[in-house]
Amino acid sequence: MGPPGRANEGESRVAVVEGESGGSSLELDALSETVEREGGRLVVGPAPDLERAPDVVVCPDEPSLSAVARAGVDAPVLAVGIDGVPSVAPDRLPEAVRDALPGNPRTVRRPVLRVETEGVSKRAFFDVGLLTAEPARISEYSVSSRGETVARFRADGVVVATPQGSHGYASAAGAPVLSASLAGVAVVPVAPFVTKTKQWILPDDALALAVERDEGAVSLQADDRTVATVGVGSPVSIGTDGNLAVVADPGLE
Repeated sequence: MGPPGRANEGESRVAVVEGESGGSSLELDALSETVEREGGRLVVGPAPDLERAPDVVVCPDEPSLSAVARAGVDAPVLAVGIDGVPSVAPDRLPEAVRDALPGNPRTVRRPVLRVETEGVSKRAFFDVGLLTAEPARISEYSVSSRGETVARFRADGVVVATPQGSHGYASAAGAPVLSASLAGVAVVPVAPFVTKTKQWILPDDALALAVERDEGAVSLQADDRTVATVGVGSPVSIGTDGNLAVVADPGLE
């Protein structure tokens, strides 16, 4: 196992994405032995440093999967123990990698979002949100779809989730869990002032959020990463920006 680098011609290459603090939560010895028996090489590194053409990319958790989506890595992704996408249990990882290494494993495509506001442009795999920086400081938000206003409401924030992201924070906030076959997003207020505020399933293109009135700083978050501060009237546009190929061979959870 070694750092990211150019594989020998004809050599299979399996890349494990490490966490932001370095290292990986996976037991790598058995995985490395499996890859070597298949005539390949195992490398570990952060997503932005990976070559764009490994044979398989292994993501051990949600942050690593999000990082791969942000980096635009163009390779089949094998998720480990992650809700919302086809995923393998950690103890089955060597077997799953072995099955994927012959090439062209069956994959499913999962959408990646792009969010833009006043010079900031970021990608997200699970969700995008506007959230008040301080608890219990309610602001007013609006949601628009394809140029038409859907709703205005007072809340601590608003979250837009992809089908895979609808299993996480958005679900805890009251959003429906979306089928992976749906080309749409779940939109849900966070701690709304009016408890009967609705949730929406909207097309995943030409979506816009805005802060109509604030009672404190409002942060723009993409997959739990704060990427900007948004003021009143600053438009926030959201749409799809490609997709990620997730391995979905039989036997994955």
